[in-house]
Amino acid sequence: MSAINYTWLEQYARISRNAILNSVYAAPLASLRDAEQARDMLTTYNEHLRADSLQTAAVYFMHSVRGLLLGIHYLNAMCDKVLDISLDNIRLQLTLQDGYPAFHFQLLDDVEKAHPAPPVNDEHHSAVASTSTRQAMLTAYYGEQLRPLIEGVALAGGANTGQMWAQLASILRWFKTLTVQMEITDQEREAVIQGYEHVITMPPEVLGLRKNLLKFKPVEIDSPYQPGEKILMKSTCCLYYKVDGGQDYCYTCPKLSKAERQTRYEAIVASR
Repeated sequence: MSAINYTWLEQYARISRNAILNSVYAAPLASLRDAEQARDMLTTYNEHLRADSLQTAAVYFMHSVRGLLLGIHYLNAMCDKVLDISLDNIRLQLTLQDGYPAFHFQLLDDVEKAHPAPPVNDEHHSAVASTSTRQAMLTAYYGEQLRPLIEGVALAGGANTGQMWAQLASILRWFKTLTVQMEITDQEREAVIQGYEHVITMPPEVLGLRKNLLKFKPVEIDSPYQPGEKILMKSTCCLYYKVDGGQDYCYTCPKLSKAERQTRYEAIVASR
């Protein structure tokens, strides 16, 4: 396992050890477990997001929550130390980047701690023990950290928790695809895959759902950005068409028909 790469955490997960300057909103992340405080956050967020409702803003907030998901999977599978990224140890900050709202997660205590999973040696039982501990770490984070956060924000915005959880499915698969192609050790690569397989098969009760919506059937479509290559269709609509005063559907949106997607494909290729 490797040392924690803070540049990676900031770039992909927006998890930082430092406060963000000129934030337009800041609050303890744990406060969003309370629907009233979560509603205050959504109201401020939507002043800049310009979604058609707080319900849409709540679902769109999952674009930021995915940073926590990436953070826990990265620390779980690829690092020899861990950071406390629990709700109680994070200050949520909202900034504007070129006028667009972006959330960041500031660690209050950034001390690196020993990884709970025991090191793997040549003995079979050590690998089993390590895998079991990593899986327990993921289960606990999804059930004890992500779930109450999502439920608080969903209640505040009148959103469906299933729709919100489903927003994380594509980014979860993207993380697995990205990292297994990186220059990492075989042990790290195996841990990434095991972590992915574990969470998509967790009992749905961990997420507070009747069905685990992190698992979906991947559908590949032609990439207009790299003709000849394939990209993954999103597992569910992200509601981008309902923000910033109304936009087009994403090219990768499952709501597009084949004809609509082909029209979008030709338009994107022509504009490049």
